[in-house]
Amino acid sequence: MSWKKEDACLPWVWGTQDCLQSQNQQVNGVNYLGRRREPSVCLCHSASAAVVGRKAVGEKTEEFKLVYRFPGIKYCRMLSRLKLLQTATTVVMLPPVAYLYLQDQVSHYVFFYTTGIAFFAAAMLYGMSYFFRRIIGLIYLSETGRTVKVAHLTFWGRRNDVYYPIETVMTLDDVGDSKRELLRQFKQYNSTDVLYFTIKYGQIVDRQKFTQIFGQLESYSS
Repeated sequence: MSWKKEDACLPWVWGTQDCLQSQNQQVNGVNYLGRRREPSVCLCHSASAAVVGRKAVGEKTEEFKLVYRFPGIKYCRMLSRLKLLQTATTVVMLPPVAYLYLQDQVSHYVFFYTTGIAFFAAAMLYGMSYFFRRIIGLIYLSETGRTVKVAHLTFWGRRNDVYYPIETVMTLDDVGDSKRELLRQFKQYNSTDVLYFTIKYGQIVDRQKFTQIFGQLESYSS
């Protein structure tokens, strides 16, 4: 399923992924910023409509409006895929070189050099993947204002959608990042997981809904 240009303006191709998990969440018994506590729904699936994403809950559907996008995520995806290809190539080359080394047909220098390159490529892949998987490409808000949908990359460079109840999403003020930070943290009150997004290089499509999620933006956007 492709990332539609109408809501992202990014020419991505994502893998299809569907999973549905319903759960009731409460955040330490406190409603943050006066937000109403509602049963939360967590879904993971590829976006299937332009501008509007849809979530099935029983027989009902919930519509999502695009709030934020990061155009540079397409380059993160390209680098992630390129690193996967490089790592796979070096790993495939290692067994033949090892066999030739055991047959005394290549020097130990060639064998150790190839082995070192393979391990280095694997380490770089892990490091780059760890970073790229935490960069947010798109942020949506449901029309009811209760659910935030976040799209980010998987290890394989595909799109993964995650849903959060809005009352669990920390505001910019509560996160405490400096207004000069290039990458802002996307955190939850009830979780230690952290994603990242950038205001400087990202595009806030709907400022009102962005403020509804993250609080007042004026003091953080400069």
